[in-house]
Amino acid sequence: MSTSTKNQSKILVDIGSSTVKVYKQKGSAVSPLFTRSIPFKERFDQDIGIYEPNKTELFELLNEIKDKHPDSQIKLYATALYRKLTTKAKTELIYEVFVRTGLFFNIISHELENFYLEIALVGKYTKDEPVLLVNIGGGSTELVAMYGNEAVEKRNIDFGVGTILTNFPKLNENYSGHDLQEVVESIKEKLPELQNGFSTAIYNGGELTYMRLAKYKLDKNLIFSDPNHPNTISAEYFLKRNREIYSEVSINDLKNLMPDNPNWMLGSRACCAIAQAVFDKYNVKTIVPSDSNLIDGVVRQEFRYVTISGSFRKHLPYILEARKKLVEGKVQVLSSRFTEPKNPGEEFVVFTGEENATPLELERHHLDSINRSDALIVCDPEGYVGASALIEIGYAQSIGKRIIFTEKPEEFMLNTLPREVGL
Repeated sequence: MSTSTKNQSKILVDIGSSTVKVYKQKGSAVSPLFTRSIPFKERFDQDIGIYEPNKTELFELLNEIKDKHPDSQIKLYATALYRKLTTKAKTELIYEVFVRTGLFFNIISHELENFYLEIALVGKYTKDEPVLLVNIGGGSTELVAMYGNEAVEKRNIDFGVGTILTNFPKLNENYSGHDLQEVVESIKEKLPELQNGFSTAIYNGGELTYMRLAKYKLDKNLIFSDPNHPNTISAEYFLKRNREIYSEVSINDLKNLMPDNPNWMLGSRACCAIAQAVFDKYNVKTIVPSDSNLIDGVVRQEFRYVTISGSFRKHLPYILEARKKLVEGKVQVLSSRFTEPKNPGEEFVVFTGEENATPLELERHHLDSINRSDALIVCDPEGYVGASALIEIGYAQSIGKRIIFTEKPEEFMLNTLPREVGL
């Protein structure tokens, strides 16, 4: 049964509002290949979609990736502004990308993106206490209290790096025209109270790279073992270096640390002030700087919820095997919910636990579960797709849901629809 592409290398593409980041996955290892800047925000319209020249550049880039990696499975993960598209504009973009490139333009929800980030950041954190995840963006800051793999508390705060730069316009003078503590105190006033206490925080957003470049005093991570999080820094030394970044390190020196993208450093003073305020406010003692992103989360666990489709009459053992593998990977199968058939081989297979439901009620539940799933998984050994599965595929297609066939479908029309092949 070819439901897995585990031994095949994959190319994972993170498509944001202004950048396309391309990674190669082999097994559980991920390595960045390159980043391309495309200003998708320019003349973006939620009813129409991406500005035509930017769309053309995207198609050219995706086809270039296909040409360079002909033997790799290529997966796309679109975030940010693509979620703002109307349903009509979204389905049209998905269709056009598929026609022009043969790839499925997978627009992930904000909740799924958060899940990927959370999994990426705490996947190997084993300490029996909450850890604070800190993700600082241009216009917002997200704080998440994680206990194990569960988010027990979340706060989205309506300010970020851009807000601080606006409120403190002298931050990016050659040496900061604002005192660090002045900025930190103003931020702390806006931070919410949290129910949980933390000794450790994981600080995300390229901060491992930044701290290495800016020569923060990093120690070996002795809290948990994870190659993506090799270092920690004490709150004491974080504050000490931040003070120096404000008063002793010039903005030109900071920009020179990143010659390929010097303007990235223009947010460094604002960002470290927000982080300093967070760590002060919540009495964090140890900070784990992180470069992890949603792609790291995808590699650790791609799906939260799925719906499985296929011919339960003809291919029940195949479907149950695929289901077993998904469940072993901590994926929740929303439908079908049960695994013991009451009438195997009959025209409409009913499982133990759903005997009192009519075929129509069962099919409606199945369709509703597609709405709540991250993907529809179609089990089609040798490419066979039954009548009920065709209904479910059509419904998933109409709402822009991700569709994954375990094998290439034999039906010609199914190969013209936006879809992926292979789990």
